[in-house]
Amino acid sequence: MKVLNPSESFLCDHEVLQHLIAMKARYTHVHETQGAVHAMKAGNLETVMKEVKDYLSTTPAATQTQKDIDNFMSSVSKFALEKAELLMIINSRPSSIAELDCLVEEMDARFDDQGAQELLRIVKTTLPAGPVEGVEGENSN
Repeated sequence: MKVLNPSESFLCDHEVLQHLIAMKARYTHVHETQGAVHAMKAGNLETVMKEVKDYLSTTPAATQTQKDIDNFMSSVSKFALEKAELLMIINSRPSSIAELDCLVEEMDARFDDQGAQELLRIVKTTLPAGPVEGVEGENSN
């Protein structure tokens, strides 16, 4: 295998999860319509797909939609964040300034307190909480 365009673009966890779901559906469809021989895949692929899907189901990717991500991207366009920072914010969905500070390089130099609070407000309103966060949030009330 030869990589023609390394790092041409990055995928967020939501996109990876959607790809795995679609890939599983394709394999299932081929298995049902053409038989098991045509649906054969590498021995460990099923295990890897299941483990990645199980992991991503516990992250914010499980509750996000493409519309949520698009709304987030358009809302934060004024903040001049790097692509990698945007990807990390989407994937981890920080819920505090401290978490956000870990994801945004030199946040205290780039944003004042009001800017950081505004960015966190946008994250909380446009990106849904992950399944684990939602359960913990309900139990803490």
